[in-house]
Amino acid sequence: MKKNIHVLIAALSVILISINSNISGQTSAERDVLLKKISELKEETKVKSLTAGIKKGDEEILTIALGESMTSVPASADMHLRIGGVSEIFFGTLLMILADKSLIGLDDKISKWMPDLLAADKVTPGMLIKNTAGYKDYVLNKDFIDLVTKEPFRNFSREEIIAYSVSGGELNFTPGTDQKYSHTEFTILGEVIERATGKKMHELYEEYIFLPMNLRNTGYCLNSELPSPVLHAYSSDRGIYEDATFWNPGWTGDSGPLFSNLYDLLKFARVFGKGSLLTSESFERLISRPDGAGNPDLYFASGFIFANGWYAQNPSFNGYSGAFGYLPEDDITIIVYTTQSEDPGSDAQAFKIFKELVKIVSPDKVINF
Repeated sequence: MKKNIHVLIAALSVILISINSNISGQTSAERDVLLKKISELKEETKVKSLTAGIKKGDEEILTIALGESMTSVPASADMHLRIGGVSEIFFGTLLMILADKSLIGLDDKISKWMPDLLAADKVTPGMLIKNTAGYKDYVLNKDFIDLVTKEPFRNFSREEIIAYSVSGGELNFTPGTDQKYSHTEFTILGEVIERATGKKMHELYEEYIFLPMNLRNTGYCLNSELPSPVLHAYSSDRGIYEDATFWNPGWTGDSGPLFSNLYDLLKFARVFGKGSLLTSESFERLISRPDGAGNPDLYFASGFIFANGWYAQNPSFNGYSGAFGYLPEDDITIIVYTTQSEDPGSDAQAFKIFKELVKIVSPDKVINF
C-alpha cells in the first residue's frame, strides 16, 4: 500500500513523498540518505523548485517536490512542465515504432519526401535521429537567437527553422561521416515523418506512445498552453527575472515540443529503457553507437546520451532544467527537474543534482561527463 506524506522541512519548502510500506530496511536507509542529499542540494543550488523521482524496477524509492511553483504556491510532483530535450527520447522511440510498422524506412533517402532540401539525396531518417546528417544547428545562428529573445511568444514554422540552418548552402560535414548535435535534424525528421505517414506528429505520439502507455499527463505542445496544475518556470535570458512558463516552445521545433509530469516520466523511462515498445532489432538500433563516435562509453545514440551504461538527457530551456536517466544494468530510473530562482546561478542545475543522486544509488556507474 502506498501513502502520501507531506513534510515541511524548511520555510516555503514542501516535500511530497510516496513511500512503499513494504520497502526493505536497506532501501529505507538509502531513501533517508537521498532525502537528506536532495534537501542539501536544493539549498546549495538555490533553485526555486526541485522535483525528483527515483525507482528501482517497479519499486518507488521516492518522489519529491521542494520549493515553490509561484510565490506561496508549493511545487508538487503532479505539476505539468515542459520536458525539453527529453522529447527527443520519445521521438527516437516513435521513429523506431514507425519503422517496425513499415511506415517509414530508416535507410531511405529523405529526398523521397523532401526533394528540394539541401543534401536530401544523401541523408536518411536513420542519420537524422543519430545527428549524423551534417545539418547546421539553427540555435547557433545569432539572428535566430536574437529573434527568439526579443519575441518569446512568437511561433516558428518548421520551414522557418530549417531555413536558418540551410540558407548558407553548407553542411557541417558530409552526411554519415561524423556526428554533431543539431536541433535542426529533429525538425527535419518531424517533417519527413509527417509526409511519410500522412499524420501530424501529435497524432502519432498519441496513437503509438501516449495512449498505449496511458500517459494521461503527457502531450504535444501545439501552442503555449499547459494543462493545470503547472510548475511555473522563470528566466533571466532577457535581462530581467521573469515568468517564462508560457513562452512559446515552438522555436525548439521537434526537439522539445512535449510536456509531462514526474509520474508519467518515471513510467515512460523504464518502458523506453527496456525497449518494450519495439522489436529487439529496432531497440538495438535505437541504443547503438553511431559510426565515428570515438568513445564506446559516452556517445549520442538516438535522441539521448549513452553515458557509462546510463541512457540520459539533460535539457535546459525556457526556464526549465531537467535530467532524465535510466540504467538498464540495475533497472534504475532517476528524473529531476528544477526551476530558476532570482539568483542567476540557480539556472540549469538539474543535471548537477542528478549526477549527485547517481553517486548514491549507483556508485559504480557514475555519470562520466
